[in-house]
Amino acid sequence: MNTFSSNLLEQIRRVAQEVPASTLDALIQVLMTIRQGELSKMKHNLLQLLPRAAWRKEFNYLIEIWQTETSELDGKAIAIALSTAVHCQTRMHQDLSVELVWTGPNPEALPLRRTDQTLLQLIRDAQHDLLIVSFAIYNIPEIVQALIAALNRGVSIRIVAETPEASDGKISFGLVTTFGAEVLKRSQLYVWLKAKRPVDEQGRYGSLHAKCAVSDRQHLFVSSANLTEYAMSLNIEMGVLIHNQSLAEQVIQQINSLILHGSLVIW
Repeated sequence: MNTFSSNLLEQIRRVAQEVPASTLDALIQVLMTIRQGELSKMKHNLLQLLPRAAWRKEFNYLIEIWQTETSELDGKAIAIALSTAVHCQTRMHQDLSVELVWTGPNPEALPLRRTDQTLLQLIRDAQHDLLIVSFAIYNIPEIVQALIAALNRGVSIRIVAETPEASDGKISFGLVTTFGAEVLKRSQLYVWLKAKRPVDEQGRYGSLHAKCAVSDRQHLFVSSANLTEYAMSLNIEMGVLIHNQSLAEQVIQQINSLILHGSLVIW
């Protein structure tokens, strides 16, 4: 039985990772026509399909492994393996995409997404449900308006936040001041009960310090930024926007578990 060596499989993976799928399509079509023993005379034609030297180098190494370790395989076998690798690579990018989010000085003008715009887009794109978790929430009128618009189109919103009472005075402004009556009335707001928090030997309580947002159980934003004007526009803050259903669901499940066991309660 013809088998693929581990070296060949690894190099096929590297080629699929380095070379764009559109370029590989033409390469795969030629590979499908190569019979056993015909590789040498077709090698030049194959390499000519790769316009960049780095791509030719990677594919040339694949050919070397193919010739020395698995010469019994024909071009069709390599083409199928390469097609499979391309498919897996494409699906991986679709299933897990991560973007860096930044607020603060950016002297090199790197193409980084801003914290406030990332969160606003997440809220504005939400169609079904939205979870927001933050320690401090204050003076964010544009985000409040986006939340109201989301509620108007039928999005179910849950907010987990600190309050002056639950945080033992670590923050001084309440949810009414931040959100107003409309958001509070139409959303589900949760707090971490003071009685459920760990306490150290000095009597200091733990804080609800997580900051994240989950939209439609598909998109997860994790950030150092609180929902405050300073965090959104003046501080140096960093986070990641992750497009992945599995990770988003894990966050939802964790919050649901805290609610189920009474650590988080309706405010």
